[in-house]
Amino acid sequence: GSGRLKLTVLSEDRLQMKWKETEGNINGYKVRVKPMAGDSEQEVMLKTKTPKATVGGLSPSKEYTLQVYVLNGSQEALFAKRKFVIHELKNASQTRSNRRNSGAASGKNLTSSGSSAAEHSKVAEATPPPLNTVLTQPAKDRAEKKRQKGTQPKSSGETTRNQPGAEASVTEATPATTRSSQRAPASSQRESLGKEKPTKDSLRRGSQFQCDTSGMTDIVLLVDGSWSIGRSNFKLIKEFLSNLISPFSIAHDKIRVGLSQYSSDPRTEWDLSAYSTRDQVLEAVRNLRYKGGNTFTGLALTHVLEQNLKPDAGARLEAEKLVILLTDGKSQDDANLAAQTLKNLGIEIFAIGVKNADEAELKQVASEPLELTVYNVLDFPLLSSLVGRLTQVLCTRIKEKSNKENAGSTVKDIPVNTGPQLSPTDLKISAVTSKSMHLTWSPPPRPPKKYRIVYYPSKGGIPKEVVLDGAVSSLQLSNLTSHTEYLVSVFPIYDTVVGDGLRGVTSTLPLSSPRSLRVSELSHNSIRLSWKAAQGATQYLVLCSAAPDGAEDYTTEVKVAQPEVLLDGLLPSTEYSVAVYALYGEDASDPATIQETTLALSPPRYLSFSELSHASVRVSWEAASSTVKSHLVTYVSSRGSNTGEVEVPGTATSTVLRPLSSLTQYFISVRSTYDEGDSFPITGNVTTLKVPPPRALKVTELSGNSLRLQWEAVAASDVVVYQIKWSTVGGEKPQELSVAGNVATAVLPGLQKNTDYKISIWAYYKDGARSDMVSVQHRTNSRSPLTNLFIDSETPTSLQVHWTPPDGRIQHYKITYNPVSDAAAQQTIMASGKSSSVTLQSLLPDRAYKVIVSAIHYTGESESTSATGRTAPVLSKFPSIRGFVPSKTE
Repeated sequence: GSGRLKLTVLSEDRLQMKWKETEGNINGYKVRVKPMAGDSEQEVMLKTKTPKATVGGLSPSKEYTLQVYVLNGSQEALFAKRKFVIHELKNASQTRSNRRNSGAASGKNLTSSGSSAAEHSKVAEATPPPLNTVLTQPAKDRAEKKRQKGTQPKSSGETTRNQPGAEASVTEATPATTRSSQRAPASSQRESLGKEKPTKDSLRRGSQFQCDTSGMTDIVLLVDGSWSIGRSNFKLIKEFLSNLISPFSIAHDKIRVGLSQYSSDPRTEWDLSAYSTRDQVLEAVRNLRYKGGNTFTGLALTHVLEQNLKPDAGARLEAEKLVILLTDGKSQDDANLAAQTLKNLGIEIFAIGVKNADEAELKQVASEPLELTVYNVLDFPLLSSLVGRLTQVLCTRIKEKSNKENAGSTVKDIPVNTGPQLSPTDLKISAVTSKSMHLTWSPPPRPPKKYRIVYYPSKGGIPKEVVLDGAVSSLQLSNLTSHTEYLVSVFPIYDTVVGDGLRGVTSTLPLSSPRSLRVSELSHNSIRLSWKAAQGATQYLVLCSAAPDGAEDYTTEVKVAQPEVLLDGLLPSTEYSVAVYALYGEDASDPATIQETTLALSPPRYLSFSELSHASVRVSWEAASSTVKSHLVTYVSSRGSNTGEVEVPGTATSTVLRPLSSLTQYFISVRSTYDEGDSFPITGNVTTLKVPPPRALKVTELSGNSLRLQWEAVAASDVVVYQIKWSTVGGEKPQELSVAGNVATAVLPGLQKNTDYKISIWAYYKDGARSDMVSVQHRTNSRSPLTNLFIDSETPTSLQVHWTPPDGRIQHYKITYNPVSDAAAQQTIMASGKSSSVTLQSLLPDRAYKVIVSAIHYTGESESTSATGRTAPVLSKFPSIRGFVPSKTE
């Protein structure tokens, strides 16, 4: 919204703008200052990291649109927007300063936020309103009427006009106002309504009530659609309007309902004659679209009078007329005069305020008695609490008015064609210059009370107005924009009616512009320009910005006295838009423009590729200059599915790109980064290799019916899984086994002896590729056991074990033995593969021993063979003599 922007005029052509910094991580802001539609002046664009910017070289009297975007990555979102004219911002600031000073001197309470007055000068953002819009009245006249009623005049938003005969002051149609955030309810009854929470029961009561009157009534709903409402709250407004309409009988010969939505300019959504049934009106409310803009209630009430309540819009002369106004804020123009004109014509106004509505303004606008026509709630959800009472009040008022029809209608006829008696004639526009023109006209036979003159550029701009005394019939318009077509209207204002307007159109003269603008010198960071001098110009303003979207944190302006300039500090290989204005004091001509691209920075040279594999490649190059700060290497696959970039120091001449996909073509570019920016890239392409299979397969037989497969992993870090398959050469159903990619060995179980096997292995890689299959054939051996195992030569402490060796080369023999009575005392020894016997030592005497012997072949361990033997008992030194016990000495 424009309220987020604070504008401060630094000089006649220089403007500073500030805004509240946004929350979250952002890359910065983009500021766009654009002349009004149709103006040939170049727009200014710049980027900034901070929530403020300064733009110079602007025309003081031209209208511009200011847009601030929030940048987030490659995205940009509109943060704030408003229109401005530097001259008017300066005048508005001075006017507010004068009001504060005069208010303080007279003891009035003025509200000020303490910030620049330009911050509150909210300018219309939509198309300009019709020429016959705002009704104005001198502040002293309003103050006089208020004193007659015993009230005090408002101190905000009013400007005293000059006396007849003096040059009239020109003011914006959008004076600054401050919306009140707190207000008292219109009555204690409305206070209770305002605090009542909306419930389903209250909505149901509103919809169940039916107004049994069929009095002929024209109802115009005037709905505030300004930005301050918001889209979610606008939905609540539409629900409220539906509940408000539902109880009434709508027909062409009974009650008619029309609706206008307003903000900066009012818009008729549908006329009184558009719909003839309640369902049609409710459907139109449901389809009502949010408008957006600023709050100009005075313009809207005038629109109701001049557009909605005319016979060609469906208004009936014999019908009673009600206007129901719904707003959420204080009007930015004078709503009282337009409302008073409606009320003088017998039109009854109901005023409904929400949230930030100004209750004093609601009471000024609404008809008497205020306890029935003014309503105010603290927030949008509370609107539903008004439905029950408001529908009954409306129903009662319609009944009362329809009962008076026999005594004569209280509504005065609204003139349709005021005729020549009330209309001026013969508008003449003379003395046209680049910034002013003179208006004269012939007054109507019946002199008006006031004249209201409205003028604005035909291609879009802020309408401005001048109010003159009815005795004056000429006006000098100043501070206009050069070379611009203006629409001008003169309206006579009477006590109860506005006469037909007198309209004219003319264009201001252009100022002489620079000619033959050309580039005389060009480098990677500078542009020298020259042009033919413009006669009478005091100096020249040169604006330079990147085209079309602006350069990072860069915009420049230069004022020169001679018709040439050197623009330096530019970015290389960048297109710039340059506009040169001829300045005539405070005024500026239309610009002469040119676009030029600075020269490029040198890219790296001699791109080459090496160390190519299935998943990586080394990229090499040579830097073009020692001033290179870094190199940026980017790559993208031919299918576009694999992309990446690597940044290396400026001293580097190569880098390895990984991980890449196998058998894939890659397009690779290298660009150099300088202090001034990036060079163009040097590019090439390369195709990666096929993924490698495992290699160096080795088979080792294990004991039992299994063997071990080992291999060498060529690219283990890239392998996800190994798949192994084996089967007999005779063609039995193969067996398969999966092994994790970080393993390089596997055990194959369940094999047959003396059988030929084909064993195959392949790898699956991270990029989904499969390697070639590698195979090996292996015949399993029987690993024959030894035979003829026997034990002899027993002694009390040893046993001699003999056997017959099996066929084949034997590495060694494994002998395991233990007492039969004590299996836990098992021991194992090894014997040479060339031996056929072994002596077991350190045995216990007279014990039975179990001996197990197996042959260890080079291909694995054979089955074991066992035998049992017994050690000899210990023999006594002397024969045993019964009854003889040896002495200790023995």
